[in-house]
Amino acid sequence: MNRHSSSTLRRGGVGKGEGAAPPTLPKQFTELSQVLEGRVPLGAMINMIGMVKDCRLPVPTNGTDFKSTLTLFDLSTQESGGDITFSIFRPEHLMPEVSARDVVVIFQAKVQRYSNNPISLITNRATKIHVYTADKIPRFPKSALPALVLDKNTGRSFLEDDHHRYVSYFYQGIDKEEAPDQEEFQKRAMVSLNVKDKFSLLKDIEEGKFYNLIVRVAREPFDLMDKMTLYVSDYTENDAFFNVQWNGLSNLPGLHGNSADDPYGYGAEAEPSPGKSQWVGPYGKQAMQLTCWPPHTDFIRTDVSAGDWIYLRNVQIRRGHDGQYLEGFLREDRDATTKINVDIMNALDRDNMDPRLKEAIRRWRDYEKKKHKQEKAVVSEIKAAQVAGAKRRGEDVDEVKAAQLAGAKRRGEDVSEVDQPKMNAKKRRKAQRAAREKEVQEKRLKEEAEIELNGQIACEEQSKPPSTIESMLEMPTYRITVDGLPVDAVVPFSCSKFRGRVRVVDFHPRNLKDFARRRFTSQWDVLSDQSENDESSDDEESLMERGYKPVWEWRFALELQDALPRKGSDGEKPKSLWVIVDNSEGQYLTGLDACDLSEDADALNELRDRMFTLWGNLEEKNSKDAKRKTPPPNKSTNGARGKSTLPQLERPPLDSSDNEHGDDNDRGVPREGGNGAEAVPEEALSNRPFDCCIKSYGLPSKALKNNKNLPTGNPEKDWIRTFALFGTKIRSG
Repeated sequence: MNRHSSSTLRRGGVGKGEGAAPPTLPKQFTELSQVLEGRVPLGAMINMIGMVKDCRLPVPTNGTDFKSTLTLFDLSTQESGGDITFSIFRPEHLMPEVSARDVVVIFQAKVQRYSNNPISLITNRATKIHVYTADKIPRFPKSALPALVLDKNTGRSFLEDDHHRYVSYFYQGIDKEEAPDQEEFQKRAMVSLNVKDKFSLLKDIEEGKFYNLIVRVAREPFDLMDKMTLYVSDYTENDAFFNVQWNGLSNLPGLHGNSADDPYGYGAEAEPSPGKSQWVGPYGKQAMQLTCWPPHTDFIRTDVSAGDWIYLRNVQIRRGHDGQYLEGFLREDRDATTKINVDIMNALDRDNMDPRLKEAIRRWRDYEKKKHKQEKAVVSEIKAAQVAGAKRRGEDVDEVKAAQLAGAKRRGEDVSEVDQPKMNAKKRRKAQRAAREKEVQEKRLKEEAEIELNGQIACEEQSKPPSTIESMLEMPTYRITVDGLPVDAVVPFSCSKFRGRVRVVDFHPRNLKDFARRRFTSQWDVLSDQSENDESSDDEESLMERGYKPVWEWRFALELQDALPRKGSDGEKPKSLWVIVDNSEGQYLTGLDACDLSEDADALNELRDRMFTLWGNLEEKNSKDAKRKTPPPNKSTNGARGKSTLPQLERPPLDSSDNEHGDDNDRGVPREGGNGAEAVPEEALSNRPFDCCIKSYGLPSKALKNNKNLPTGNPEKDWIRTFALFGTKIRSG
């Protein structure tokens, strides 16, 4: 029995005379007291049952979603008076409708602590919210099913009879006086709509007004004991700001110590030492001075650093003491003397990020790109001037270039910024030979192939009837009207979900070590238009020096075939399709976090065991088939017949089809009775079919991207139909 059951009985909520034992909190649900006491880690996903105490009605955000906030309490918090806020971000028509004392059952809410605020809950894409209308909940032990209003986002219920009975018990036993009556509840809800948005960009602020701002701290805060001063920027320009000057050549990468007296850079530091006063913001008129007083100073002193994104409320704008420049002033709130109007914003949480912060990060990214490009141009010009000076003085130009290159290498800088000295024919041939060998080695590594997949699999879309691979591959159509007549127009893709009954017949990459892929992350990854190729020209060391961090993510694909594949009427191969497995679905499928599998043998073995559950002997079969299908040496001079045509896929095709590989003879499989040794029988694939969830969608093609995302007039060339796995899990144990 839960610890709150006995106290509830003593209040007379549910008596023994009613002949039903008090139920316990259903499994996999969490008491709110555990969350509020910090016994649940931040970022964890929880299920909970609570009563509505307060509601802030949906208001628009700067994105497509609206925001609503519920205040909830449960049996574990009613005696202490504790409650928790639950922030809901959804389109307005998908928002739950609640009244005073309604009971909500929430699945997959995320525990968070936003800045210095108390612990709270927030929605994500997996969150489901079911509401039990208060005046329709019967007395325990009757089921509360008649009072249930399903989540508008799914229309499906994961609730069972035990949940319905517990809701009746919960409603009857809880102290409803903790929540206001219906009239007071509605009054508070309507007041929540009267919120004036004082948000502004720095470029639009005016003297004598108060604003809310989203800004990045451009330098470490300066402590003046009774107040603190800091510079902030949102990467917009205001002519009324102080003009922050660029320090000059001393800060440029690749120029430390590159003087005529020290061309090798021996007298320079490997990297300038950053101090507390180092400027990390933009130059020019894009930063504003901000002065803060208590109670905000204590929070800034301990929690705010250069480079943080912060949300400021009620900042007064006026001229500074010299009367020249606009400055910000943050003082004590008269209505709430202990309220802190500074929040640190999470610049990494893409799913729950304020769209205004995302736009600020986009401006920051664009500024840094432009700055980096300008710095590279200045470096090139100065080094070209050094070479020109050497020519005028009659010095050896190649010696100067070699000195620049050696100095850059010694300091660990990007040698691509240094003009390479000319090579003689021997060195040039050696470099070309090394480049060819490296290319061959990289190609050989990509072409290495091994395989795995099948077993006890859980699929969340069990309510959907299974679809065949052939039906998934059918080109989607859209009904339109032309000259008053209905016409089915073929479209390049559709956003659809299926349940497939399939088995795995292939996977990519062929080596399990490559199922986890390393990439470099930056503060700008939250932007939808941030490309992994943006920094492809920079080496690993250069990226890490600029704040990029390596992370490992799942990225692989599976080729699926119907559990009972049927050949076509003309004898063609059974149809199959490739599905992509991204990082989040890879974690859900395997129950493992991605890592460097080539270095972590234990993690690689655990992954191999999990995938064996999914695909049986597929990895072993593919390995044996690769050896068996290697054709014997062909003494014939008949051109193509002496060549192996075993394909090596760079990646699985995004637009899945039923014949990616061709028939066996296209793969170079010897025919029985043909040239060479007699064919060895293939090992049979031994794995069991399973149900899985598959979704289809479209990706923009290279043609569309090259056309600046404007349609080329040919939708089939603009978009690539793609399939991906989701909601499928390998049960452990």
